[in-house]
Amino acid sequence: MGTSEQLEGGLSGGAARLTASAGETPAGRLSGDTTELGIDIISVGRIRRTLARFGGRFVRRVLTPSEQRYVRDRAETLAGRWAAKEAVSKVLGLGVRGIGWRDIEIERLPTGQPAVRLRGRAAARAEQLGMARIAVSISHEADYAVAIAFGVRTAGGRYLFPPDIEDRLDDRERRILARIERLRALAAEDDGTGASRA
Repeated sequence: MGTSEQLEGGLSGGAARLTASAGETPAGRLSGDTTELGIDIISVGRIRRTLARFGGRFVRRVLTPSEQRYVRDRAETLAGRWAAKEAVSKVLGLGVRGIGWRDIEIERLPTGQPAVRLRGRAAARAEQLGMARIAVSISHEADYAVAIAFGVRTAGGRYLFPPDIEDRLDDRERRILARIERLRALAAEDDGTGASRA
């Protein structure tokens, strides 16, 4: 079990540090580093049954070629990678269905620690969010694998809804979103004393 981080495109760093969040500014821009957390747990038995049923087809759908070479046919290791990918997708706020299994790669560093490499839609989403680092840790206990991912979004990042979420909002949700935007606009006009006009 360990932590490390690495993002495709040259973003990398050492062990993740917790920093205090300064919150969001009126326009939705982050005013300081904020953290995102994702966690997932899966039964190794479930992965074992899926491997028995679908074999290589399942492995090729979920893992990159590099991950396939490391995992081979070890259900425990695949379960750990599965949980890690799910945890990272939660940090990105989309879930794997919004990104794609192979857009998130869980590498193994020479020290044995897992590291995150993003590509495609996952890398684009991390860039949109101003995600500077993502660290991941994987653990196994009895018949379960669990992973936790920790991401840091830097000042200047912006929280964005998943790409198609506005298409799925009902009228009530649209009214709430419009009200939030009006409140943000009012807050932007604030004279800096902290007085609210909403």
